[in-house]
Amino acid sequence: MTASIPGASIRNMGKSTFQPNTEPKAFFEIRVGVYCTEAQAQRLVDEIRLLLCPDSEHNDPCPIPWTTAHWGLDRPEAAANYPALVEQVRIEQGGDQI
Repeated sequence: MTASIPGASIRNMGKSTFQPNTEPKAFFEIRVGVYCTEAQAQRLVDEIRLLLCPDSEHNDPCPIPWTTAHWGLDRPEAAANYPALVEQVRIEQGGDQI
């Protein structure tokens, strides 16, 4: 299953079999491409952290495993993962300003 809109996508990474329950769990990758300042990105990550793990004081490991990644637009990872977003910013910012 793959769903996408410009700058965001969800990918089913395969069924998980390690925790049986009534609703099967799966690994999902949720990507959101955002062009913003580092401070804005950190605030966004903090908000996502609260959605995924509302109890920041719990003992490790987190009951909902998760991770984030951040890249500058000049990094190859940005162009590889968000080519449309990188191109949009290049056009709107006048080409060589990023």
